[in-house]
Amino acid sequence: MSEHDDELVEGPGEEFTGDEPAPSADAGRRTSVVAIVGRPNVGKSTLFNRLVGARKAIVEDRPGVTRDRLYGVVNHDGKSYIIVDTGGLDFDDESLGSQIRVQAEIAIEESDLILFVVDAFDGIVADDREIADILRRSGRPVLVVVNKCDNPEREIAAQAAHELGFPILAVSAAHGRNAAELHDAVLARVQQPAPEGTIASALVGTRVAFMGRPNAGKSSLINALLREPRVIVNAEAGTTRDPIDLPFEFNKQPIVLIDTAGLRRRKQIERAMEKLAAIKAIRTMERTQVVALIIDASIGVTDQDQRLARMAHERGKGVVVCLNKWDLVARDKKAAHAVQVQAEEELQFLERPYIVKTSITGAGRDAGQGHARGLGELMEACLHTARALGKHIPTADLNAELAAAVAEHSPPMFGPKPVKLLFATQAESDPPLIVISANHGRCLPASYERYLLRRFRTRWNLRGIPVRLVVRARGRTNSERGRGANKTAE
Repeated sequence: MSEHDDELVEGPGEEFTGDEPAPSADAGRRTSVVAIVGRPNVGKSTLFNRLVGARKAIVEDRPGVTRDRLYGVVNHDGKSYIIVDTGGLDFDDESLGSQIRVQAEIAIEESDLILFVVDAFDGIVADDREIADILRRSGRPVLVVVNKCDNPEREIAAQAAHELGFPILAVSAAHGRNAAELHDAVLARVQQPAPEGTIASALVGTRVAFMGRPNAGKSSLINALLREPRVIVNAEAGTTRDPIDLPFEFNKQPIVLIDTAGLRRRKQIERAMEKLAAIKAIRTMERTQVVALIIDASIGVTDQDQRLARMAHERGKGVVVCLNKWDLVARDKKAAHAVQVQAEEELQFLERPYIVKTSITGAGRDAGQGHARGLGELMEACLHTARALGKHIPTADLNAELAAAVAEHSPPMFGPKPVKLLFATQAESDPPLIVISANHGRCLPASYERYLLRRFRTRWNLRGIPVRLVVRARGRTNSERGRGANKTAE
C-alpha cells in the first residue's frame, strides 16, 4: 500500500483476491444457489471461504462479523454453483439483528439447498433448534454441517446433531477436514449445477465503488438506487464489513454498485476485524473504475475524505464527489454555499470533479423507500467520468489542440535552447496518457505542463480523472542516423 494507505489503516498484509465477486441472484439466476445459515460464530464465513477457495468473507472469533448477503462461486469436479454467506441468526429484537435476519431469510428463499452450520464444540443449543424449525417451514432441502470437528472424537460427538431431523456431515472448515466430502454432498443435492468456468467471475458493467467515512450514507444511497433494502443500514458506525457487488441498470447501461466499509483514521480503528474491512475496501478501489466519494454535507470535507480522494486519484481512478444528506444544510443558503465552496477548494487536486448533492428523506429512507433527490444526477456523473477515463482522443485532434496551445502561449526556453513541441499522441487510456515528442526530453516546466493539461481537459471535458503527460525527445530520423554514421567514419 502507498503512504496514504498507511495513514488510513494498518494491519496484517493478507492477500485478498480482487476481482472475484460472483453474480448475485439479483442479476438473474443461471445455476443452483446454496445458502449458508446458522447462529453467530459457528464458522459460516470460514466455510464460505473454504468452498469458494478465497478469503472473500471477513472472519473473526466474535459473533456478528458477517451482516449482508455475500455471494461467491464454487467450482468443484467440473461443476459450479453459487453460494451465499449470511449473517448469524441471533433472534434478538435489536434493529441490526432483525435486519440481518431479513437478509438471511432472503437468501433462504432464493436458495435450492441450505447448509445449516452448527458448532460441534458447543453442541446443539436452543437457537439451533429454532433455526431448524424455520428451515423446515421453508420447504428447502437442508444439510446440517457440523463445523469445528477437528478430530475423530468431535466427529463422533457430532452425531448428536441428528436430533435436528436433517442429514448431517462433520467438517472442519478452518482445517479443510472433510471438505471434499462436503463438495460431493452439495453437488449430489443441487439440481442445476453449471459446467465449471461458465459462471462469470465478475459482474459486467461500469464499476462504481461507494466510499467514504462511516455513516456518510453509502448504504442508504445504494438501497435508494436499487429501491430495496439490499444492504443493511444502521446508526452504528461500521455496519458494512465486506465489499458487496450489486448489479444495477441506469438508462439501459449496466453498472456494478460496490458498497464498502467506512474508512476512519488509523488511530480510530480498534479491532482487527475493522482493519481487515478497511483493507478490503481500499483494495476494492483497485478493481473499480469510478469512486463515488460520499461526504456527509452536514460535516463537510474532512482530512480523511481528502486522503481517500487522493488515494483514488493516484491509482488512476475517476472520482465523483457526492455531498450527501444535503437536506440538512439546504435550508441555510449561506451554510450550503460554504459547504459547496469548501468541497471545491479542498478537492481541487481532483481537477474539477463532478460535485453532486443528494438526499434521502421520508419514511423508509434507509430501506430504499424514501424520497430521493440527486441520484439520477449522481449516476450520470459516474458514467460521464467513466467515459472520460476510457476516452481515446484521435491523434489529429490532439495535435490540432497542441498547435493551438503553442500558438497562444509558446513554451519557455530550455536553458539557452528553444523548445519545439513536434507531435502528440495518446499512448494509453484508463487513465489517459498523452505523450508529446519534442526536440528535447523533459524540457517543459511544471507550469507549462499544467497549462497543456488544462487545455486538453477543457477541450475533451476530462473532469475528475487523472491525465498523465510525458514529454520525450524525438527519436532520430534515418537521415540523421546516416549523417551520424558518416561523421563516425570520417
